[in-house]
Amino acid sequence: MAVGSILIVPETGLEFGSEWFEFDGLSEPPAHLVRDFGVRGGGWRIIVDKGSGSGLSVERGEIRVWGDLNEAYALLLQLMMQRPGYLPRVKLTSEKRFGFRCFHLDIARGGVPKLEAFKRIVRWLFLLGYNALGVYFEDLYPWRSHPDIGVHRGRLSAEEWSELCSYAKQYGIEVIPSLELLGHMENILSLPGYSRFRELWWSRADGSLNASNPEARGFAYELLEDVLATSPSKYVLVGGDETWSLGRGRSLNGGWVFRGPELYLEHYREIIARVKARGKQPIVWGDMLTGVYLEPSEREVWRRVIEDKLWGEVIIANWDYTPQKQEHFERIIDLVGHTNRQLACPGVSNWNRLYPNFDDAIANIEGFLGAAREKGVMGFAVTAWGDDGSECLFSLLDPLILIGMEAAESGSTSKWTEKWMRITGEPREVVQARIAFGKGEVADNLKKALYKHEVTPNQNTPQINLPDTIEGVPLPEDLHFIRECIHVASRTEVEVHPSDYIALANTYAKLWLAERKPQGLKRVLTKLWGSAAAVELGL
Repeated sequence: MAVGSILIVPETGLEFGSEWFEFDGLSEPPAHLVRDFGVRGGGWRIIVDKGSGSGLSVERGEIRVWGDLNEAYALLLQLMMQRPGYLPRVKLTSEKRFGFRCFHLDIARGGVPKLEAFKRIVRWLFLLGYNALGVYFEDLYPWRSHPDIGVHRGRLSAEEWSELCSYAKQYGIEVIPSLELLGHMENILSLPGYSRFRELWWSRADGSLNASNPEARGFAYELLEDVLATSPSKYVLVGGDETWSLGRGRSLNGGWVFRGPELYLEHYREIIARVKARGKQPIVWGDMLTGVYLEPSEREVWRRVIEDKLWGEVIIANWDYTPQKQEHFERIIDLVGHTNRQLACPGVSNWNRLYPNFDDAIANIEGFLGAAREKGVMGFAVTAWGDDGSECLFSLLDPLILIGMEAAESGSTSKWTEKWMRITGEPREVVQARIAFGKGEVADNLKKALYKHEVTPNQNTPQINLPDTIEGVPLPEDLHFIRECIHVASRTEVEVHPSDYIALANTYAKLWLAERKPQGLKRVLTKLWGSAAAVELGL
């Protein structure tokens, strides 16, 4: 097998003279690389050396590594994947532009990953050069003060959380708890024991805490203290986003004066003080505290919050998931400000979908992280969300995680397909299927065409077409499932049968349970079985 070039994620300083040596393994391979990556024993020595940044050099029988050893080992593993059984005479140097390189995963709105699925994600992040994994919990943290919260939704146990953090640490990945302590507390405040803390007492769906109530605030602080006591990370993301109903319900009692911005500021002043008292660094979502997405009239109401000096003490997670050009994101970064304490947070467009919209995700990632490079923000967090049950399997996100690192550190995603194939060994025709499934007209319309029970009378369902070249390609199970979904969604009322949906439900259940706990699966299966019933009854 001839390899004319070396492809590394992300781009590195490269000195390569085209010479290759036979490689039989390492004389003293690190135990975790043997266990998780199948690195075998052999005659090659690893020598820890000194150098600028992180990197490695390869000569016959000898590998010198320096700097961050996890970065060096990730580079070595990628070299081993270029041409199995050989290593090139090469020197690779890596100096990352961003000190904070995170993938942020929502586990609160769908399936909770099994521990092995979490570990697989950690290994992928390590290989690509990430150094943080954010886990969005809402109610699913292993709470000590309120052990009833999340117990029926598959929350992590204390043992699972501890093992995940320890496992990630050996790969240089910091696991960051991502909490909600004011808005988006729906899954907590819907519980009978905690509904009295809800801002809108008449709406079970409301997720805002009544921050005018000292008991409610104290409850939020108890949750925070649980995390501060049990999370080894120096960071904690303390929420703060989309608190739309704050000040509009129970907080009006007693005076009928809207105090939303005042309550927000008071609540987060206490939260930030508690985080910093533990020697940790608070991260806050940036939409409310900076007013970046507010209308001018709303922004004026929130001016006291926006101009407060408190935000100079936090890291601001600036999120925007729209497929815009770089200039748009440069304006957003400037509007948020605090550049040296700002994270750019694009999204992978997997929410409300069975498969990510690659078109939107790549445009968003390229534009936002290109702007982050230009403006010199401190870091980034590529985010994956689970709205509508997190139907999109975690395994389908891997290419977009790679693309995120390429956009951030390489400054270009033009080689992502070649690098993906080099690292994974996946055939080009399978990669082409991934891209075809991720076209906006496919990814955005698949659920609309597939879920027959949600179709209203006289509603036209979109037609989805795939290139003929994809039809006969052997695909991995998760991609095969998506192709079968497209086939079923494309059939006419005469062609489609209830058994088509039952078969999809059985396949999906297998895929879900391979990576997630069972809680949450029923929500998705209900849609597929509901569609089977709609077809059977001609509804």
